[in-house]
Amino acid sequence: MTGFSLETFIAEAREAAAAPDPVTTIDALFARRFADPASLAAAMPDFAEDEVLLHEDATVSIWHERFLPTEILPPHNHAVPAAIGVYAGRERNVLYRQGGPKGLTRCGALDLGPGDTYLFGATDMHTVQALDGEPSLGLHVYLGPLTQAERHLYEWDSLRPLPMTGTDFDALKRTVAP
Repeated sequence: MTGFSLETFIAEAREAAAAPDPVTTIDALFARRFADPASLAAAMPDFAEDEVLLHEDATVSIWHERFLPTEILPPHNHAVPAAIGVYAGRERNVLYRQGGPKGLTRCGALDLGPGDTYLFGATDMHTVQALDGEPSLGLHVYLGPLTQAERHLYEWDSLRPLPMTGTDFDALKRTVAP
């Protein structure tokens, strides 16, 4: 495999999303592209924003994500299958599933570091926080137009679902000491 190119990755993710079995094809792409996280990190531009939409069409959304250790993203779903890969830093994803007295039940935690990837199903829910006092940097591929999907946030205490809006998402972020 030659060095990492963001443009090539975007083209490969678009092709994978259109494959007969996009989940398996995206999983294989992530395994290949995140196998050398140091090279991937060295090739990535320095994005000024925490979330950057790199490409979106009817079949796929490709994002660059930076999660900060000073905030925890609220419980949320994606409403479409998603592949995430970390190339720098570490992050913790607290996982939830439908069920329980509040409608959601915490069902574990997943820590990801450089080179780690994970596939979320369309109904999976999670929170995210960077670990070790450093940002977590990664690429996310959603198998559908994420900005068009009917997604939900969940209030921290009641776990009551709310429609996903930028305003509510920002309001529900928890700030933590560094």
